[in-house]
Amino acid sequence: MAPRDSRPAALLEALGVPEAEETAYLSVLAAPESTVAALAAELALTPGRAGELLRSLTERGLLHRSEGPPARWSAIAPDLAVQALLLRREAELCRLRGRIGELMRTHRTARRPPAAELVEVVTGPEVIAGHWRRMLAGARHRVLLFDKPPHVVRADPELELGLLSRGICVRVVYEAGSVSAPGRLAEIREFTGAGEQARVLPELPCKLAVVDDRWAMLPLCTGSAPHGAMLMRSSSLLDALAGTFEAYWNRAVRIPDPRTPARDPKDRHTELLTLLCAGFTDDSIARQLGVSPRTVQRWVRELMDSLGARTRFQAGIQAARAGLL
Repeated sequence: MAPRDSRPAALLEALGVPEAEETAYLSVLAAPESTVAALAAELALTPGRAGELLRSLTERGLLHRSEGPPARWSAIAPDLAVQALLLRREAELCRLRGRIGELMRTHRTARRPPAAELVEVVTGPEVIAGHWRRMLAGARHRVLLFDKPPHVVRADPELELGLLSRGICVRVVYEAGSVSAPGRLAEIREFTGAGEQARVLPELPCKLAVVDDRWAMLPLCTGSAPHGAMLMRSSSLLDALAGTFEAYWNRAVRIPDPRTPARDPKDRHTELLTLLCAGFTDDSIARQLGVSPRTVQRWVRELMDSLGARTRFQAGIQAARAGLL
């Protein structure tokens, strides 16, 4: 069983009340009408120290003093007293939030010349991953992603699921090679089931992440696991990257939401088109849809003929334009 005072003590500590005062407050809370002598005996303190703690708690609004002799202290109702402390702490945090801009100016002046303050180069997978997680933690409205192999940071589903649970809009364009990796489609379905909006293209120019209108991150080099990345803050360059995402998003083919059940052949054909655009082989599609490879081949021929497409991906594009995806 946890100690009697573990939960209140943790609460008061979070509100800036020192440990010694927490202990004194809990003692008075459990024994109303406490005196200096009683508190000193209870906590093995000198009378001077006990009186100091009682006066400090009274100034914080946690205790009420009744004149004696001897003077006695009782705890003010915790819902009122703790709420007042909480409001004061919130006011302090608001003041600090208002000074973030001032702190950032000091940081930039000390570390970089003004011309370079909008772009920061970070190196090393662990450092990149740390910046990435901090960007996601600070997201308020939206996260835009180009998901292109190889994967380094975006391997932890909890990162994105946490965003979606906070109501953040997450839109992802997947490169076909990413979707066709073993187990990847099941993971994407988990994301789309939680609210992610997902589309797919045969190829993407680079990895990219845009968080709100405040940050963007992309690797210094493409084609291998990134050991260096550029972190960009609000600027025309960040706006251009967001515009690049929108251009590719509008060209991409939608990945169906798994929350919508496939009730007829048209629904199955929708998933077939998505898998075709993702670069899945006939055997892989057959396993995903639970049919034979010959059935997949027949469906593909029928779709391409009906859409007038010469390639599989062209069939997906034609289907998207026709509103079938």
